[in-house]
This record gives sequence, C-alpha cells and structure tokens, in this order.
Amino acid sequence: MSIELTIKYTDAEYKAAIKEKMAVMPNKNLHTYLPSGILFIVVSALYYFNFIFSWWGIATTVILSIYAIPCLLGDFLMPSIALTFAKKKKLQDTYHFKIDQDRIERSSEKGVLTTKWEELSSVDFFPSNVFFNLPNGSMLVPNSYLSSAELKVLKSYAART
Repeated sequence: MSIELTIKYTDAEYKAAIKEKMAVMPNKNLHTYLPSGILFIVVSALYYFNFIFSWWGIATTVILSIYAIPCLLGDFLMPSIALTFAKKKKLQDTYHFKIDQDRIERSSEKGVLTTKWEELSSVDFFPSNVFFNLPNGSMLVPNSYLSSAELKVLKSYAART
C-alpha cells in the first residue's frame, strides 16, 4: 500500500511538533537546570567574597544570566522562536509525501528527498505527529493527515527499521 499526502504545515502543527520533540529531548534537565545552578553558585560566591558589585562581578552575572534565564524558560520560548524562523522558509512550502514499503519520498519547491526505511535512525510516533528521524534531521507528518488504516500501515513499515 502506498500513502500519498500533500501537506502545508500550519503554525499550530509546527509548534505542537516542536513541543513533542522537546518533551523527549535527551538530557533535557541538564540543559534546563544546570546553567541556572551555575548562575546561583557563581553569584553566591561573588556575594560571599564581596565582589558582586565590582565591574567584573556585574559583567559575569549579566553574561551568565543572559544564558541561564532563556535555558530555564526554554519550554515556553523555544516553540515560538522556532516558529519565527520556520515561517521564513519551512512553512512557506507545500510538501508532497509518497510513502511505500521501500522508501519515503518528500518533494517540495526545494527539491526531492528520497530515503529508504533502512536509512532512518528511528521513527517516532507521538499523539499528534510522526517523526521520520534521519542522521541529519527529521521529516514530520501530522497524524491529522493520516487515517487510522494509514497509521497502522506506517507502524508496520516502521517496525522494520
């Protein structure tokens, strides 16, 4: 069975995909809380040794804060930031998918990407999206474009990877 889809991603679909990808990001807590912990330790040490109000104490605090605060708020900021950049290129295209038992073919104005199932590093099924993960990126198909029979066929194809 061959599955053919034409997809033009909406803003909501793209943000939902980013949120789902971030939920399973490896070492997420390390990237979220470690910079804030380092900021707290450094500021505490600067305060203890009474260097907090020197020019380099203030500069160190500001530089660490500029990095740590967005890391702490990444779950809220990242989907909006990614959407802003995606609107310039990714969300302007219409993608045509042709999926069969041998390969996945995605075509758009930028060209054609053909991938065999064996070349995928993994296939992730989430509540609202299916991710076909390649070594250098991923392709996304929202579940709203798939019928339950097509989703079942995709799962059988993905079981071979």
